[in-house]
Amino acid sequence: MLATSRVEPLVLPGPPLRQIRISRISNITLIRRSSSSSAAEAMEEQQRQRVVVCGGGVIGACTAYFLAKKGAAVTLVEKSSIACAASGKAGGFLAIDWCDGGPLSSLARASFNLHRSLAQDLDGPQSYGYRPLTTLSLTITESQTPHPQNPTQSLPSWVDGPARNPRTIGTTNTTAQVHPELFTRTLLTKAVEEHGVEVVIGKLESVAVEGGGVRAALLEGGREIVADAVVLALGPWSGKLSILSSIFRVYGLKAHSIVLEPKEPGAISPHALFLTYYAAQGGKPMDPEVYPRPTGMFTDHMFWIICIISLNCLVAEKMWGNW
Repeated sequence: MLATSRVEPLVLPGPPLRQIRISRISNITLIRRSSSSSAAEAMEEQQRQRVVVCGGGVIGACTAYFLAKKGAAVTLVEKSSIACAASGKAGGFLAIDWCDGGPLSSLARASFNLHRSLAQDLDGPQSYGYRPLTTLSLTITESQTPHPQNPTQSLPSWVDGPARNPRTIGTTNTTAQVHPELFTRTLLTKAVEEHGVEVVIGKLESVAVEGGGVRAALLEGGREIVADAVVLALGPWSGKLSILSSIFRVYGLKAHSIVLEPKEPGAISPHALFLTYYAAQGGKPMDPEVYPRPTGMFTDHMFWIICIISLNCLVAEKMWGNW
């Protein structure tokens, strides 16, 4: 039994983790289902494979969901909050065939089709903004002079800049998107409510290994979570664990995003744009990406479009003044 000093409802932005309660022990937080367990259930629980998944991003949440669905007793450990880093701020872009011809081809196709089926199971369009997209490649040459309305019919109406050479590189059958934070939280909600996953907010210090196998995950503050297996889904923080840094190096790549709310959200169609951007002062072209997305004023059946533009600082500063 876990002794607690305080119990309170858990409130998170985004999709709620319904019927979940939160327990705090010093600086560690535990999220578990609100349910009673019989002696038979307790015995069954002891016989299940115990897995600790470390990392509350999209990889950790998906791993916890599918392992628990297969019958494992899963505890997910996250230092800060669910989808608080790249998993909550990425473009959320999906493509079925962009890895064809490479070693990731079969994985990419399986992932795309899995997203389709998950969207049906989890009501993806309403829960986390899943939708098919038309994806275009454009060339933009920055100009200091005003430009006329772009008459090209192949471009969406909201693109009025000096765009050239539009090319369709994805259709609604081959490209799609999700809101990554809402997707991660929705999947974890399902894992907690229906498959018994427990979420602990605490810092992983190390993995205890004994007799050639994993014994436990050790958290800051002295807590030990006994496990038959530990999954490390720590992203760029993987290198902080000696058990990984001694084998390979994992590091992060810095990127920049701007989130904008257009003046006329309803005018922004579901098109993703991959740009080749030439700055007015010359130099090598840059490659910003634009992802209009629906986000969730679902209770009123209203949709706001948010553009996520991943680009370097120079382009970010210039475009900020133009939107």
